[in-house]
Amino acid sequence: MTTSSRLIAAVFIVLAVGVARAQHATPAAGPSADAVLAELKAGNDHHAAKQYAHPHETADRQKELTSGQHPHASVLACADSRVPPEIVFDQGLGDLFVIRVAGNVASDDVLGSLEYGAEHLNIPLIVVLGHQKCGAVTAAVEGGQPEGHLPSLITLIQPAVAKTKGMPGDAVANAVRANVEMVVSQLRASKPVLADSVAKGKTKVVGGVYSLDTGRVDWLR
Repeated sequence: MTTSSRLIAAVFIVLAVGVARAQHATPAAGPSADAVLAELKAGNDHHAAKQYAHPHETADRQKELTSGQHPHASVLACADSRVPPEIVFDQGLGDLFVIRVAGNVASDDVLGSLEYGAEHLNIPLIVVLGHQKCGAVTAAVEGGQPEGHLPSLITLIQPAVAKTKGMPGDAVANAVRANVEMVVSQLRASKPVLADSVAKGKTKVVGGVYSLDTGRVDWLR
């Protein structure tokens, strides 16, 4: 074997070893739930001050995401057009796994979506985001007989209305907060997937209420 042949063979061996190591390497751990929450809080500060970083909005970022997604937070938010999570938290393409439904309620299909995020995308944080003057919560507080499929939403919000009935203060604001708290509890206890993930420390579930007046999220304790 000539010197050049031995050199080429050595290069191939090095490359093969490198590939084998890469294939068996442990994937790099993603950010913790607390780190992601801190990032969302900072992003909300940007939104409230109207001083956006506008991350991950480039053509390169869009191209990068064609090979897969790795969002770092799931957000269950109301469908209200005034509360877009990507803007509220100053996030970009591929950063958030967002599920939106009027009243930010957790029906079976919503639970399935959140389970997918926790199990298959390894998302460490779930945020339940309610908001000031929510129309769905207002409808539940006012009662009556809504038409179409609205009763299915109202039914899921009614426990929060019943819990806060007679409390001092604004009835809708009280019910909005209670609704977020109850959905957070529901997700933490949702068996078998989310409850197990929460118990193992893989998933953290938090709640917040967005102010239409200030643009700030009041994080629930």
